[in-house]
Amino acid sequence: GQALSLTSTEYRLLLLLLKSPEKVFDRTELLDKVWGINFDIGSNVVDVYVNYLRKKIEKTTKQKAIHTVIGMGYVLKIEE
Repeated sequence: GQALSLTSTEYRLLLLLLKSPEKVFDRTELLDKVWGINFDIGSNVVDVYVNYLRKKIEKTTKQKAIHTVIGMGYVLKIEE
């Protein structure tokens, strides 16, 4: 129930994850759907923005919401 101050990119990333909770998104898919880049440019931009978003969410909720699936990507899953 708390407000988050997000950049437009963080907002698009969170919205995508919220629309498909528990779906694992790989970096290429996130680059395509959030940044409009349809190939992996070898950049860590996805990792950086996921980290920004994680910090903002965890600061307000004290719960880990975005999880890394090693070798696959990221998933939104709220653990209770």
